[in-house]
Amino acid sequence: MGSGEKKVAIALVVVLAALVAVYVLLPNLGRQPNDMAGMMPQGMAQAAGQAQPAAAGAGAGASDAACATSSGGGQNAKTQEFGKAGAKVEVLALIPVAHGCHATSEAQLKKAYQAHPNDIHLTIVDSQGPDAAKYRSKVKVNWTVISINGKSAFTVNGKQVQLEKAEGMSYQPADLLPIIEQQLKPKAA
Repeated sequence: MGSGEKKVAIALVVVLAALVAVYVLLPNLGRQPNDMAGMMPQGMAQAAGQAQPAAAGAGAGASDAACATSSGGGQNAKTQEFGKAGAKVEVLALIPVAHGCHATSEAQLKKAYQAHPNDIHLTIVDSQGPDAAKYRSKVKVNWTVISINGKSAFTVNGKQVQLEKAEGMSYQPADLLPIIEQQLKPKAA
């Protein structure tokens, strides 16, 4: 083997070693945000300055990879139900409540309910909780979703929004109140 071939072989070994080191040190590299849920323990996420659980403060929402959903273990929140079934507007929020990353959406939904308690039936289900599978079959979506009267796609101020995945991606929490208000308006004959 000539000296040029030895240099190429050494360079390839160095590159391979670097790639192995990156793979070991950054196991989540290349994963989509929704695939990374539950990868960071909740206490570590809080220490890193990421979102607090919803119980700690409803305005603490964030939309980063640490908030993404998974079926992994850890803490989960109890299912919350407000209003009576069969109300004019049925809202089912299947969100990672215990992670706190949808806390702003949760707060907006509760604000809408408080404004119209007789017209809204609001169910908030932790997507990592024991009730998630039961509600997931109702919305027929395998990820985070907010379903309003059976739909998750709406037009808000001429813009299409989809109430799925992380807040701040396909929708903004501020979109929720106008959507619910629109659903509360009487239908034109």
